[in-house]
Amino acid sequence: MSDQSASNEASNAPAGAAPASAEPSQSPTEALPKGGCAGAHAAWVQGGQRGQFVMRAMPVPEIVPPPPVAATPSPPSGELYGICNKREIRDRMGKSFPLMRRWTDGKLRPWDVFIARFGKEYHAYVNECPHQHVRLDWEKNNFFEPNYLKLLMCGKHGSQFDPETGVCISGPCKGAQLEKIVCFVDDEDDVVLAGINIDLEAEIGPAAGDPSVDEVLENNGFKLQSTKREFL
Repeated sequence: MSDQSASNEASNAPAGAAPASAEPSQSPTEALPKGGCAGAHAAWVQGGQRGQFVMRAMPVPEIVPPPPVAATPSPPSGELYGICNKREIRDRMGKSFPLMRRWTDGKLRPWDVFIARFGKEYHAYVNECPHQHVRLDWEKNNFFEPNYLKLLMCGKHGSQFDPETGVCISGPCKGAQLEKIVCFVDDEDDVVLAGINIDLEAEIGPAAGDPSVDEVLENNGFKLQSTKREFL
């Protein structure tokens, strides 16, 4: 195209229009790559910096996972659990009941409790002495000291407990207390436990076999026969 033709086309273009050969305007910022090393280098150059461009990674702080939360017994289910008829437990005697308790990790764990009768009152406790965490009964269903039958007694070291409160009044763990369970007799003369979360239908673990059959238990040298697992 001759110079004359180019000048004619330029004169015929609308006023204010950019010449056809002009490149579209682009700001330096828009031309920069977005992020990464290239973007940082371009910004460094645009800023008028000179010399060697070096990027160093920032140290990543160590991520420490939170410690695992230990499982604990599940909160009370709000249900009432009928365990036995009140006539099944004689005065100044007790009866052991192996249960399966729910925990917060979703598992069921063995949990042995006993119900002791003191006159017309019934009291339920976890079958575990606070001294060395062994079973309390010194013979099958015998929880009271044999002389006067007024106090609960641990068969291991002879600690004695008030049957109404579970507080140890003599022995190695004096001042400690048995874990008490809410217990009452309902209108049908059944002994009922509350404030716990158990499964009466689950098989007793870790013992294998029929859970309704007596199992021989070991209590630090004492051979004990567990109570048959018979619930209402």
